[in-house]
Amino acid sequence: MFACRTVISYNQIMPYEIFWEARGVYKRFKGFVAIQDYLRSQESVLGDRRCDDIRYIINDFLGVEGYSVTSDDAEYSAVITRGASLSNPRIRIAYVTTDTKIILVIKLVSKLSSFELKIFSTLAAAREWVDAIV
Repeated sequence: MFACRTVISYNQIMPYEIFWEARGVYKRFKGFVAIQDYLRSQESVLGDRRCDDIRYIINDFLGVEGYSVTSDDAEYSAVITRGASLSNPRIRIAYVTTDTKIILVIKLVSKLSSFELKIFSTLAAAREWVDAIV
């Protein structure tokens, strides 16, 4: 369905997979996700030279069973994206979740982020949004 150039798989240490697609990145999270896991996934994408050419990042949290994040962690996550937004301000970020606590964290982050952020309850809706912007 979507051509992937690179896949970084999750395992017991990394509860996520990163799929580099033609115009963006799809990150799928599963199991228990600590803030360090999410930050590592951010660094993997935003620190990659291909980041300058992407138009979207989809963070899929539908498979998350538990997580550890504070409001300070969320603020830090938003602040570290500022550098990447200088080299590629066109990135839009979709979050896929139905978890009310994760939604509250994303809303907090959206006030601080340099990127446009949107929350979706389905992956299909997130895909529709990113397809419209690329």
